[in-house]
Amino acid sequence: PDVVEQFLGILSCELKPRADNDYKEMLDMKTSGSGNECVLQAWDVPYYTFCARQAKFQLKASDYAPYFSLGCCMDGLNEIFCALYGVYLETEDVKAGEVWHADVVKLAVKEQEGGNLLGHIYCDFFERQEKPNQDCHFTIQGGRVQPDGSYQLPVVVLMLNLASAPWGSPPLLSPSSLDNLFHEMGHAMHSMLARTRYQHVTGTRCATDLAEVPSILMEYFSSDPRVVSTFARHYQTGEPMPYAMALSLRQMRYHFAASETQLQVFYALLDQRYHAHHPLGKSTTELLADLQGQHYGVPYVPNTAWQLRFGHLVGYGAKYYAYLMSRAVAAWTWHELFREDPFCRTAGEQYRRELLSHGGAKPAHQLVSDFLSKEVTPESLASVLIADIDAGLN
Repeated sequence: PDVVEQFLGILSCELKPRADNDYKEMLDMKTSGSGNECVLQAWDVPYYTFCARQAKFQLKASDYAPYFSLGCCMDGLNEIFCALYGVYLETEDVKAGEVWHADVVKLAVKEQEGGNLLGHIYCDFFERQEKPNQDCHFTIQGGRVQPDGSYQLPVVVLMLNLASAPWGSPPLLSPSSLDNLFHEMGHAMHSMLARTRYQHVTGTRCATDLAEVPSILMEYFSSDPRVVSTFARHYQTGEPMPYAMALSLRQMRYHFAASETQLQVFYALLDQRYHAHHPLGKSTTELLADLQGQHYGVPYVPNTAWQLRFGHLVGYGAKYYAYLMSRAVAAWTWHELFREDPFCRTAGEQYRRELLSHGGAKPAHQLVSDFLSKEVTPESLASVLIADIDAGLN
């Protein structure tokens, strides 16, 4: 807990001036629209974030969608995996009764050299009645060494909730859907490429601090214009996405990144405080108001208690900070290995060999320190996350 508090405390201090600049931009928009002096309220943030991005980038999700057909996006993932890891995705026919819906696609993950099978991913892409409305990855069978020395291959599911396409058109993804596809495929490849002795520590079955690293790292690829330009094609004309348009994906990713990260720090600190020493000494709402005043740039709204519907407090149970920690390690990995060349095989093989292959079989702190050849501390993690935000804004 002390290390987590230190990490979050450093982030909070470093983010404040950067987040204040974000809130000033939003407040200026609100003031110019009303003509009066205003206060930025909690409900203003999502609205003016959307308005400011629209005004700055002059692009809507519907402008990107024609370039992001599902087929093109899957081709893009295949190109990345071939380049980095020397593996490829191949569609396989399914047997009668093998899948739970006709829309499910079975993918084999194979080595380019020799064609060895590494595992299977069942892709359940489309929304339908009674299907859970969430994007996720989950394991059907974990990889492990069997008694005869052979390896039990992993089997996982990648689930999205894409809208079904009209007849005669391919499914088209928005930028956020593209991010979700790449994110969940990051989890799936963690499962595919791990090679552990026991299945209860394979792939994503690792420390919570590490579990989101492969998935968040893939979001860097989905917003890098050098990567997007290799696969984004208009589904009707075949024209590649203009480079300036692809570049705007990266720019939008970092627009208001400081204020959005500050909100995550506030959530994580609240989660820590609620699960710390008891009795708390105050009501959960009083604690929320105190922490919001200290760590978030938008004031608490009196007589509200939104913590009562913050489900992560139960599901994560003092581990909400892990998203930020994973994000820091993913940023570190991107800048150390892939920023100069997102298709570098040497970097990809190092990442596969020294991080992905271990799953949860090696302590997370040791795993990351050995992988990056650097000491992992609250200061270094916070520093790299702040540096990533600053780099994205320049």
